Amino acid sequence: MGLGRASSAERKKTIALTASVMLGALALAVDYTMKFTGAKDIISTPWRLTFPQLGFLKFDLDGVPLFCAMAFFGLTAGGIASVILGLGIFARAPHIFGFVGGTMKALAEFSTSIGAYLSLRSKWGRPSWASCVFLALLTRVMVMMGANMVVLPLVYQVPVGVALGLLPFIALFNIIQGLITAVLGLSVAQAVARRAFHILPEDAPLLACLKEPPG
Repeated sequence: MGLGRASSAERKKTIALTASVMLGALALAVDYTMKFTGAKDIISTPWRLTFPQLGFLKFDLDGVPLFCAMAFFGLTAGGIASVILGLGIFARAPHIFGFVGGTMKALAEFSTSIGAYLSLRSKWGRPSWASCVFLALLTRVMVMMGANMVVLPLVYQVPVGVALGLLPFIALFNIIQGLITAVLGLSVAQAVARRAFHILPEDAPLLACLKEPPG
């Protein structure tokens, strides 16, 4: 009995790890595809024209597979997938700015997953889409405002006063990008859960958010 339970637990860990790596690789493939096809630039054009001083911030769909990793297999899986994305971005630009860019992207998407995970694991009844998205956005914005107040002055030599002035716009960017990640992530994850329920572990965080058990 004990050996059987241990074997089952090891199998679950192996599946979760494998899925995390695959979803991280998918996020990286999405990132590279959007970058080299110019899709990032196209969808970010309104932002760049409105806020030219923050034109280096670009919208993408990278966070959706990372969100799914968390929703299906937990926060550790989301963290592993986020690290893979960050390392892949750094590999594309192997210098200090590439490292910072990869780290900040991984941190932004992982913080979104943290907020959503806290909502999905809430003890205060069944979580709603609204509460899940709200906490995901709140966590992302708070984490990235703090991270930018470290990175902008230290790495990009932006004066602290200027960095403080940019924070509301950085927060707005993270709200929009966080909405893309969280809303699309929840939509994709729930579609998978309803059509392939048998592939999810019984303790998948997403299951707490389903209005009715899949059948």
